[in-house]
Amino acid sequence: MTRPSFSVPLRDIEDCFQGVVPSMIASVSLDGVPNVTELSIVHRIDDEHIALSRQFFNKTIANLQANPQGQLVVIDPQTGRQYRLDIEFLRTETEGPLFGKMSARLEAVASQVGMSKVFRLAAADICRVTECQQVPLDKDLVQPDRPQLDLTKADELSRCITSAATVDELVTNLLDSLAALFGYEHLFIMLVDETGERLYTVASRGYPESGVGSEVRIGDGILGVAAERRQTISLGNVQSDLGYSRTVRSRYEGTGTAEGIEREIELPGLPGVFSQHVVPIEARDELLGLLCAESETAGRFGYVDNFVFHLAAREIGLQLVLLRANAARLPQLTAQISPEVPAASAVATIRHYTADDSVFIDNEYLIKGVAGRVLWRLLQTYQEERRVDFTNKEIRLDPALELPDIKDNLEARLALLRRRLEDRCDFLRIGNTGRGRIRLEVGRELALREVRE
Repeated sequence: MTRPSFSVPLRDIEDCFQGVVPSMIASVSLDGVPNVTELSIVHRIDDEHIALSRQFFNKTIANLQANPQGQLVVIDPQTGRQYRLDIEFLRTETEGPLFGKMSARLEAVASQVGMSKVFRLAAADICRVTECQQVPLDKDLVQPDRPQLDLTKADELSRCITSAATVDELVTNLLDSLAALFGYEHLFIMLVDETGERLYTVASRGYPESGVGSEVRIGDGILGVAAERRQTISLGNVQSDLGYSRTVRSRYEGTGTAEGIEREIELPGLPGVFSQHVVPIEARDELLGLLCAESETAGRFGYVDNFVFHLAAREIGLQLVLLRANAARLPQLTAQISPEVPAASAVATIRHYTADDSVFIDNEYLIKGVAGRVLWRLLQTYQEERRVDFTNKEIRLDPALELPDIKDNLEARLALLRRRLEDRCDFLRIGNTGRGRIRLEVGRELALREVRE
């Protein structure tokens, strides 16, 4: 079948399908009555097909089913150029990969504002594009500088990831490389915890506060939905998407019923975020975490960025699996004795609450869960034996820790612990001294207090 020859190829206007600027669709009933409405999502399937998100516009779909010809206007957010697409309605999908991808984006935003139970994608309407033309302009506009994929940089990114010998080094290399090679300013990585029910931030870059240790329940908000659905979610105008969903929520609340409305989830990261790109990290059909990028510029992430993020997510997923497999085979280490702490240093009181393994240093919260339990065990051993050198293997096998059956996250938890100490404590450090080996650095005398509840 010969493909249509458009005046403007759809692949050349990829930015128009980011959802930064709403699109308009015009349809006509059989008796000639026109109808025009906005669309939240127009998804380009290939060089001649698009999918329209259907939520509320019953008149439009009724018109297209009766008279399948319509017109769509999409707008390039970088230049303001408008393009008119002649379309022919083909079919409706309410399940399958395409519907799943489109619904994930919509439901992620709905979940963020507590409307996941009532604000869902009804259908994806598939249309064939018969022509695409640029709308005439009174004056010419400057063509934007479209980024091209630099394969040399992509290769360097891959090498930086695969050369990492520890999880801590892995996440650091990844974020530094994405920033240095591709100019991404705001990035963070979340990993799945031992229960498989939550995500926690293990590393970040470009934020006033690191946010390391912050958590999101899988299924909640933009991040949680991306993880639950294992779908990439790219939003080109987060504030507009959230604003629209909040308006729907407000109208729904005005009906006098709060059934189905949940609390709004605080959006992590940049307070003024406009673009957000969330990519699941997977390996061997297992969800390991999320790679997240943000920007204060609307429509920041395009086709090339999507490729880079997916390449990075695949590489980090495979490297995490390799590091976990290698960790169990590392040898034990001869114990080393800590140097004496200066007697004049102030005593630090460290409390461990057994109810949730939370650790407080001088009444300031530090960390909880598995990482808190590990830190407490290291500090106990230090106090009893003055040991400072440990191996991941001995921690993994220590019966006193009662680690969960899923122990593969130990290195990630140690990386999280290391960063939390750097952020919140000036006299405790956990450093790497070799493959699978860590050293506890203590700069003050410690008073350990265990609180059982």
